[in-house]
Amino acid sequence: MAVGTAAEAHYQVGDLRRLRGDFAGAHEAYSRSHELGRDPQPGLALLHLAEGRVEAAASSIRSALIAETLNRPVRARLCAAQVEIALAADDVDTACKADAELTEIASAYGSSGLLALAFFVHGLVALKDGGAAEALPILRDACRRWRELDAPYECARVRAVLAQVYDELGDTDAAEAERRVAEATFVRLGAVLDTRALSIRKGGAALPDGLTAREAEVLGLAARGKSNRQIATSLVLSEKTVARHLSNIFTKINVSSRTEAAAYAFQHRLIR
Repeated sequence: MAVGTAAEAHYQVGDLRRLRGDFAGAHEAYSRSHELGRDPQPGLALLHLAEGRVEAAASSIRSALIAETLNRPVRARLCAAQVEIALAADDVDTACKADAELTEIASAYGSSGLLALAFFVHGLVALKDGGAAEALPILRDACRRWRELDAPYECARVRAVLAQVYDELGDTDAAEAERRVAEATFVRLGAVLDTRALSIRKGGAALPDGLTAREAEVLGLAARGKSNRQIATSLVLSEKTVARHLSNIFTKINVSSRTEAAAYAFQHRLIR
């Protein structure tokens, strides 16, 4: 097997392990890919994000984009990852810039895969920046494009976001229909992280380790780096109540620091 082929194979194994929640195995595969000469991006940056290391993920993908100046299709994939990471960090400006570059590259090349990816990413940004009504038609188009390409995992990812969009629009039947199909696909493909994300549903589906819906909200904000005061302001609670919630959360999920709690929140997809 040629070195380049072997390096790409290790990278793909890293992606699979990441999506299955095997973070240690993913690190090992990405490291081997790097040793053989394949840049382990954007997978490595997305792995940092899955581990709750948002700043590391942002730095990693930023460096990858600085290093890659010639291969525009590669930059497109890096931009897609940067959007996801930037939105997790509430950095809408960076997400919008990466979204714009991805859209421009996809339009220039006209590749069906790149266009489908661009529509999905643009839908994520629209949901964050403009709301559910603006995001809905964009995401429906992305879902159609992935379906036509017979890309079940990518299509299921879009359906998972569509479920959130329909929830926000109050269309619970459509939300549940999208969620049901997405969940079945994720389970069939062994996409553990994505399956966990669907365990949180509007209306109070079961949360991991006995967390309540309010505790999940507090944990999500804490994982984003918010202080107790900021969490209290956001959720209209007292700082004392926030502190009590955090104490209960730490006990339930068996962690002793906000850093560990943040990693838990990202691993269990308790952050949109």
